[in-house]
Amino acid sequence: MKYAASDGKRMKCDVLVAGGGPTGCFAAAGMAGELDVRLLEEHPRIGEPVQCAGLVTPRVVEMVSASDAVLNSIDGAYIHFPGGRVIELQGNEVKAVVVDRGEFDRRCAALAERAGAEVLAGAKVSSVERTADGLRAMTTKGDVDCRAMLAADGYRSGIARSLGLGSARDLVRGLEVDLRVRAEDQRKVRVFLGNDVAPGFFAWAIPCGDLTRVGLCVSRDRGTPQDHLPRLLEAQGWSGAERVRTYSGAIPLGHLPRTYADRLLVAGDAAGMAKPISGGGLFTGMTAGKLAAETFIEAFRSGDLSAESLSRYEEGWKAVFGRELRSSYRVRKVFVRMCDRDLDRAGVRLDNDRAKAVLATGDIDFPTSLAPGLLKACPSLMTIAPLLIFRLLWR
Repeated sequence: MKYAASDGKRMKCDVLVAGGGPTGCFAAAGMAGELDVRLLEEHPRIGEPVQCAGLVTPRVVEMVSASDAVLNSIDGAYIHFPGGRVIELQGNEVKAVVVDRGEFDRRCAALAERAGAEVLAGAKVSSVERTADGLRAMTTKGDVDCRAMLAADGYRSGIARSLGLGSARDLVRGLEVDLRVRAEDQRKVRVFLGNDVAPGFFAWAIPCGDLTRVGLCVSRDRGTPQDHLPRLLEAQGWSGAERVRTYSGAIPLGHLPRTYADRLLVAGDAAGMAKPISGGGLFTGMTAGKLAAETFIEAFRSGDLSAESLSRYEEGWKAVFGRELRSSYRVRKVFVRMCDRDLDRAGVRLDNDRAKAVLATGDIDFPTSLAPGLLKACPSLMTIAPLLIFRLLWR
């Protein structure tokens, strides 16, 4: 991997990828065999700092053949409700895996380099302007002229805003710690619900051998995660445990109204593609990155980099996960208005074998797909939050 150098020379390429996370790297890997691709990562080392819990489906790991980054496999969950009820879910297969996100990201970067992309660490895009025949990116290490650009530079992306595509509709802020605590059940995650625990979202505890990743997110208008995490640690008896690492970050929710423009595509967190129910964004971002690569290759072959030509990218990602993002965002808007009493009433109705069997089949990449089966197994849910159920079914 190269580090960007400021030698006074302007770099040139076909496609500039801003952002060295999995979304940008996967996109670069997909098009570097045919196009001259440069990828810029603002941090000195790919994969750092870590800003993700690292819980993904096996399909995400398979996308980059990163099995060596897997720390643990998960096939169930404990869901903790505000009033103390705990529902145990047991799947019949691995539903998720815990990955070392730093190692996973570096595997993605290596994939891009092997495909022929030039990966430059330590270079942040500060602004972008249009030129007569492309785009010019001003970076901390010099200017880059490109014929097209992929903005995959995270939730604080200034590229999409500066070129008129706006920003995500909502934001949650998160905090996570790796504790020197070995979970008794290594195959199940714990999810904590409640407005005193994680208002507007949820908290989690993910087993990783001798460590446990404990974290939460909160809506940006409901305080800070730093206000709430100590209470969770105290309630679970973890406040005295050694803190090995601490992570923080934010998750944009609600995708951009448009993710393409002349010579520009936007993907991943920069486009607000994280799933509004879980906050996960690797599957959606990497899928979008693959589609972005395919779109650019076709556009360069035809010699047409107009917004109309690149619009097929948005059609592509919406066909794969657009409905899930829409449905999940509707559900989130109702969920944030539910009080703890509503959550506890839901817990009572879900605490039966039929409902738990449906929940245990869930796919965290497509969580709202559970809705029809769950309502059939537990029709009394309609009496608690009819609007929530309606929005789940109206997909």
